[in-house]
Amino acid sequence: MANIHDYLYWRGDLPFSNVPINELDGLVLTRFAYMPMEELTLDPSETVVSICEKLKTLPVDKFRLEGDMQFVHLLSKSDRFDDLIVTDFVKNNDPEAVLQFAAVTIHLPNDELYIAYCGTDSTLTGWKEDFYMSFMEDVPAQKKALDYALAICKKYPGKPFHLGGHSKGGNLAIYTAVNLPAELKELLVHVSNYDGPGFPRSFIDSHDFSSVNERLYSWLPQESMIGRIHEHEEGFRVIESTENGIMQHDIYSWTTLPTSMRVLGAPDDTSEITYRAIQNILTNTTPEQRKRYIDRIFDLLTSTDGNSFGEAFRNLPLKFTDVFRSVTDMTAAEHKENSEMTATVVRSFLDAALSYHEEKLPDFGGMLDKFTFDIPNVPVLEKLKEKL
Repeated sequence: MANIHDYLYWRGDLPFSNVPINELDGLVLTRFAYMPMEELTLDPSETVVSICEKLKTLPVDKFRLEGDMQFVHLLSKSDRFDDLIVTDFVKNNDPEAVLQFAAVTIHLPNDELYIAYCGTDSTLTGWKEDFYMSFMEDVPAQKKALDYALAICKKYPGKPFHLGGHSKGGNLAIYTAVNLPAELKELLVHVSNYDGPGFPRSFIDSHDFSSVNERLYSWLPQESMIGRIHEHEEGFRVIESTENGIMQHDIYSWTTLPTSMRVLGAPDDTSEITYRAIQNILTNTTPEQRKRYIDRIFDLLTSTDGNSFGEAFRNLPLKFTDVFRSVTDMTAAEHKENSEMTATVVRSFLDAALSYHEEKLPDFGGMLDKFTFDIPNVPVLEKLKEKL
């Protein structure tokens, strides 16, 4: 199956003057925002290709995904992206503020701008901020994204612009679009959200989505999990991935046609169950409970002195005493709340799976009666039979 690498190979020689920007170009530019440009010395007159030439000199472990190095090599040979000027790269990770943010501006040949937001990186700070979206309507990266766009529009006045991002970056793009002042919304061309979370219903109801909704586009793979967090007022298109489960979040698994991604009819069971389970969790817990639970989990992870999940688990044997002390320092009330929250999460996914399959397969209950369960007191089976 073809993917974004193949797109660069097939269409990389076609200038934007002949073939206008499309959803795959947006996917290329939003992935470009993830590249480790903080490792480079950037000149004021950099282009996409000149930066890729510098990126090619970095070791592989500086890149996030397995497909990134091939992406950089293909992009470095692309005439389509060769002359696109790149400016205003920023990266700001602040554990104290629970902020992880990066963005870059690409100047398109028709005098338009493409503001690309980076999604979650591998740091614990980035993931903690993502979890904070479960109880905060305006996380620090969202505010930073709006400030960045306002600054870019002031620096390059009057220029039409696109907003885009993958994962959290897509959420930042839509957040920015709905919060822009009216005069800048007039210059907004298009907003692309590639498998990014939506927004709580309370946020949607209190913000003016109608003024930009026809310019908001979201794409989610068929088993999307990240993209099914919260609601998508703009709707979304389901696209095909060759991976399974959470690995479908990897854009290199998304199948492509010559100028678009391959669209499917509807999300599959995994995606629908994830959506229902998250809604169950949000319904059955308070924002304060979710914050305390998330803070405790990440306090344990950071007690390993790791900056990422990988480092945290690698450091665990050496830092076991510190982690154990963090656990024992919790009060009885905190331990009780942790247990209750964990049970709620597990129960939410179980109930979501059962309710979904009950609706989808109404005869499943009768099918169960045809089987003889020789093993007594199997909790999951008993629960399943009760529900059906």
